[in-house]
Amino acid sequence: MAADPREAIAGLNWWHVMEVAPGVETPGSWDLRPTAELMPWPASLSGARCLDIGTMDGFWAFELERRGAAEVLAIDTAESDSAQVKWRPGPIPQGPPRGETFRVAADLLGSRAEYRDLNVYDLDPSEIGEFDVVVMGFVLQMLRDPLRGLEAVRTICRGHLILLDTVSRPLSPLPSPLARLDARRDGREFFVFNPPGMRKALELSGFEVEEMTRVFRDTYAPPREPVSFATRVMHKLGVRGSSVAARARRQF
Repeated sequence: MAADPREAIAGLNWWHVMEVAPGVETPGSWDLRPTAELMPWPASLSGARCLDIGTMDGFWAFELERRGAAEVLAIDTAESDSAQVKWRPGPIPQGPPRGETFRVAADLLGSRAEYRDLNVYDLDPSEIGEFDVVVMGFVLQMLRDPLRGLEAVRTICRGHLILLDTVSRPLSPLPSPLARLDARRDGREFFVFNPPGMRKALELSGFEVEEMTRVFRDTYAPPREPVSFATRVMHKLGVRGSSVAARARRQF
């Protein structure tokens, strides 16, 4: 690894904005630091064993450590392994090996968090144990079977699940569907729930919702791809770019 943090992060495909050294930030598209202050965290993470699902570059894994977690496992799917990517429609995109940016950031931050290639559907307490806190950030919308994914999470969650995801908002005062399939009509996600739909999905999967945030706007840096006029309008109206976070406890 390069001694200079700027050299270490250069040339990598970053998703998250993270300060990995004083004054050195990764050039990602999503800055989740304001979102971290809105999350319905448990009263304390001190000594907790935690799991970060869909970690990408590791933002939530490192945030869990920063908040006192004693042990953090971070998982994501290996994009080069089509057998593991069970949710993705269409061809598997080619990109840098998943976990590379996580390891670079962990090294720079002095993190003890562990990264593992593992699909949410394959969570098994006999293999990875159980966790006091599980964070699942912007993963639910990417699952072909979101309830099956949540049920798998329940098997390894002995404490709280912190679920953060995009939610749909109606254009009119009329009630909106609990979930929309391909809500953005761009094939980039499966189901996008509205806030009552997110609560219902958690309840049907065996969780009791203890707290849900208000709907808030996502915080992101300039996107990597050109954004259409229609997309900009939907973001301005809050139809896109809106999120909710919930804290839930396993019922049984």
